[in-house]
Amino acid sequence: MKIPMQWINEYAKIPMDPETYMNRMIMCGDGVEGYENLGAEVDNVVVGRVLTCVPHPDSDHLHITTVDVGEEQPLQIVCGAPNCEAGILVPVAKVGAHLPGGVKIKKGKLRGVVSEGMLCSSDELGVPVELYPSVGSAGLLIFQEDHPLGADVRPILGIDDTVMDFEVLANRPDCLSVWGMARETAVACGTEFHQPEITVKECGGDVHDYVKVDVEAADLCPRYIARVMKDVRVGPSPMWLRKYLHGAGMRSINNVVDITNFVMLETGHPMHAFDLDMVEGHHIIVRKAVEGEHITTLDGKSHPLTPGQLVICDAQKPSCLAGIMGGEESEITEKTRTMMFECAVFDRASTRVTSRSLGIRTESSGRFEKGVSVKTAM
Repeated sequence: MKIPMQWINEYAKIPMDPETYMNRMIMCGDGVEGYENLGAEVDNVVVGRVLTCVPHPDSDHLHITTVDVGEEQPLQIVCGAPNCEAGILVPVAKVGAHLPGGVKIKKGKLRGVVSEGMLCSSDELGVPVELYPSVGSAGLLIFQEDHPLGADVRPILGIDDTVMDFEVLANRPDCLSVWGMARETAVACGTEFHQPEITVKECGGDVHDYVKVDVEAADLCPRYIARVMKDVRVGPSPMWLRKYLHGAGMRSINNVVDITNFVMLETGHPMHAFDLDMVEGHHIIVRKAVEGEHITTLDGKSHPLTPGQLVICDAQKPSCLAGIMGGEESEITEKTRTMMFECAVFDRASTRVTSRSLGIRTESSGRFEKGVSVKTAM
């Protein structure tokens, strides 16, 4: 399991460098396969504002720009990006900067014009679009917020962290979470573990007015909790959330899906979100599949179901593979306005058998297979 050290630090301080921390955890019985310093190949890249941008006199695609990077004099940089224009805020690799792949920026001439650095795209910095939405290789990465000129771009782009790759054994499902590894960290480092207090402010009436839940297979689902949220606006997640998910090896999708993945990674308890308007009859039924049923999962694949497999259904059909993967029809999209969060506990053996028979392995199924406590479903 990959966890950014800054995330662990929120709950248990790590008063040592990554190498010492890794060795300390190993000596205390927590396997660590290694660690990665995000942004280690990026150096001397700062925030700059393009002041002027004019066509190169000897090129049909190059531009000559002047860029303010917070120094006494602006830099002159020749740039070929199609989206380069005056006024934008972009990453600037100054002379002497290093970029992924061993690239070193030097002062030089492009078609006779001196260039004192490089304006960067997300690809050139090794930053995926999911981490920081931009045009990537099609042009410059343009900052969407205001930042001080000359500021280091690594914390802005979420590549200023170290990610630990923990090896979690089958007998330690409690360690498949940030909280679990933070507890281990507190013991190994002699610091304190601080778990946040979680409170929920409810409003807008009784949840039973919006959704009905029936559990017909209590032997395979001993606990099922639902909460409804109205007037939802689906969009990009904030940077801190995208950063943590990226460090943990997960792709940011949207604020709703991302928060379910965040909760799973932080607490170890998987969640799922339904577009409630797409749930027939606003009725959730937890039951075993019957002969002839099938489901199309979020990955677009259709799966025939075997009688006895645990599914989450609406009033007409299966809508989700319990503890494994959601269904396509109730997927969260930009059109979602009313949604339902699911937090449940599913039988270990049932989840494992269904996952293997359908050939679907997910972060969620892996946790339910190893065991999720009923007490953490809240």
